[in-house]
Amino acid sequence: MKKTFLFIAAGVLCLSFLFPEGIVFPPPAPVAPVTPAQPTDAEVVRLLRSAPAADRRRIAGVYDALALIITRDAGVRINTTEKWAEVHANTLQLAIDTPGKYPGLDVAIERVFKDSVGTDDVLPTNDATRQSLVKACEIIAASAK
Repeated sequence: MKKTFLFIAAGVLCLSFLFPEGIVFPPPAPVAPVTPAQPTDAEVVRLLRSAPAADRRRIAGVYDALALIITRDAGVRINTTEKWAEVHANTLQLAIDTPGKYPGLDVAIERVFKDSVGTDDVLPTNDATRQSLVKACEIIAASAK
């Protein structure tokens, strides 16, 4: 019993001479938060595959901004899908330098909106319709990134 205690004490003493500051373990690697993947539209992705990164960023930025505008407006100014269509068209006329540069992109984007909202008819923008429009903008923005 005394010998066991003596060996343990000698081992601790040796470790203290070898590691005077104590044993330092490296900090664990930070874990990146897992964010769910945004849904994308295959046709928009295909049409923008050959687009330069600047064009894709521009399109993504436009639709990120439109999603924010719909959310902030909360149905005060954009109170029907017809007014949304006007805002969308006017934004694209002002934000996009070369319309028609990617043939078929306009049709694919309109299809994303139709699929999200469910119809081309004029609807009042209630919470469900606004969420559908925001979802469509997010899909297009994610597809462009």
